[in-house]
Amino acid sequence: MTPTREEVLASAKAMFGESKLAEVLAALDEYGTESYEREVNRVKLAILQLSEGKTEKLLYWVKTAKVDYRDPLAAQELGPLSPEEGAKLQARAQNLIDRWGKK
Repeated sequence: MTPTREEVLASAKAMFGESKLAEVLAALDEYGTESYEREVNRVKLAILQLSEGKTEKLLYWVKTAKVDYRDPLAAQELGPLSPEEGAKLQARAQNLIDRWGKK
Protein backbone atom coordinates (compact mmCIF):
# COMPACT_ATOMS: atom_id res chain seq x y z
CA MET A 1 0.00 0.00 0.00
CA THR A 2 1.27 3.47 -0.87
CA PRO A 3 1.97 5.67 2.17
CA THR A 4 -0.31 8.68 2.61
CA ARG A 5 0.20 12.27 3.69
CA GLU A 6 -1.78 11.44 6.83
CA GLU A 7 0.81 8.81 7.75
CA VAL A 8 3.58 11.36 7.25
CA LEU A 9 1.75 13.86 9.47
CA ALA A 10 1.13 11.28 12.20
CA SER A 11 4.74 10.09 12.14
CA ALA A 12 6.13 13.64 12.20
CA LYS A 13 3.88 14.57 15.11
CA ALA A 14 4.81 11.42 17.04
CA MET A 15 8.55 11.94 16.52
CA PHE A 16 8.85 15.70 16.93
CA GLY A 17 5.72 16.73 18.81
CA GLU A 18 3.08 19.31 18.08
CA SER A 19 5.37 22.25 18.87
CA LYS A 20 7.84 21.39 16.08
CA LEU A 21 5.33 19.98 13.60
CA ALA A 22 5.13 23.03 11.33
CA GLU A 23 8.94 23.32 11.18
CA VAL A 24 9.37 19.62 10.46
CA LEU A 25 6.70 19.59 7.75
CA ALA A 26 8.22 22.65 6.10
CA ALA A 27 11.58 20.87 5.94
CA LEU A 28 10.04 17.60 4.72
CA ASP A 29 8.01 19.40 2.08
CA GLU A 30 11.20 20.56 0.41
CA TYR A 31 11.30 17.02 -0.97
CA GLY A 32 8.77 16.31 -3.69
CA THR A 33 8.77 19.72 -5.35
CA GLU A 34 10.55 18.51 -8.48
CA SER A 35 9.05 16.11 -11.03
CA TYR A 36 11.97 13.69 -10.65
CA GLU A 37 11.52 13.43 -6.86
CA ARG A 38 9.62 10.18 -6.65
CA GLU A 39 7.71 8.21 -4.01
CA VAL A 40 7.21 11.37 -1.99
CA ASN A 41 5.38 10.03 1.07
CA ARG A 42 7.47 6.85 1.24
CA VAL A 43 10.67 8.90 1.15
CA LYS A 44 9.35 11.33 3.76
CA LEU A 45 8.53 8.44 6.11
CA ALA A 46 12.03 7.05 5.60
CA ILE A 47 13.51 10.49 6.33
CA LEU A 48 11.49 10.73 9.53
CA GLN A 49 12.64 7.31 10.69
CA LEU A 50 16.28 8.08 9.87
CA SER A 51 16.08 11.43 11.65
CA GLU A 52 15.55 9.72 15.01
CA GLY A 53 13.65 12.83 16.09
CA LYS A 54 16.62 15.15 15.50
CA THR A 55 16.18 18.22 13.31
CA GLU A 56 19.76 18.20 12.01
CA LYS A 57 19.41 14.60 10.83
CA LEU A 58 16.05 15.42 9.25
CA LEU A 59 17.61 18.27 7.27
CA TYR A 60 20.54 16.06 6.22
CA TRP A 61 18.24 13.32 4.89
CA VAL A 62 15.97 15.80 3.08
CA LYS A 63 19.02 17.22 1.31
CA THR A 64 20.25 13.71 0.54
CA ALA A 65 16.86 12.68 -0.87
CA LYS A 66 16.82 15.67 -3.19
CA VAL A 67 20.04 14.37 -4.75
CA ASP A 68 18.91 10.72 -4.94
CA TYR A 69 15.67 9.56 -3.34
CA ARG A 70 16.96 5.99 -3.17
CA ASP A 71 19.60 6.86 -0.57
CA PRO A 72 17.22 7.36 2.38
CA LEU A 73 15.15 4.38 1.26
CA ALA A 74 18.23 2.15 1.18
CA ALA A 75 19.51 3.51 4.50
CA GLN A 76 16.16 2.84 6.12
CA GLU A 77 15.98 -0.69 4.77
CA LEU A 78 19.61 -1.68 5.35
CA GLY A 79 20.30 0.17 8.57
CA PRO A 80 23.67 1.59 9.54
CA LEU A 81 26.84 0.04 8.16
CA SER A 82 29.69 -1.03 10.38
CA PRO A 83 33.00 0.76 9.73
CA GLU A 84 34.28 -2.43 8.10
CA GLU A 85 31.26 -2.69 5.79
CA GLY A 86 31.60 0.98 4.86
CA ALA A 87 35.30 0.61 4.08
CA LYS A 88 34.61 -2.49 1.97
CA LEU A 89 31.91 -0.72 -0.06
CA GLN A 90 34.12 2.35 -0.54
CA ALA A 91 36.97 0.15 -1.78
CA ARG A 92 34.64 -1.57 -4.26
CA ALA A 93 33.35 1.79 -5.49
CA GLN A 94 36.90 3.11 -5.89
CA ASN A 95 37.81 -0.01 -7.85
CA LEU A 96 34.94 0.67 -10.26
CA ILE A 97 35.94 4.31 -10.62
CA ASP A 98 39.53 3.31 -11.33
CA ARG A 99 38.44 0.78 -13.96
CA TRP A 100 36.12 3.29 -15.68
CA GLY A 101 38.99 5.73 -16.02
CA LYS A 102 41.14 3.19 -17.90
CA LYS A 103 40.81 2.46 -21.59
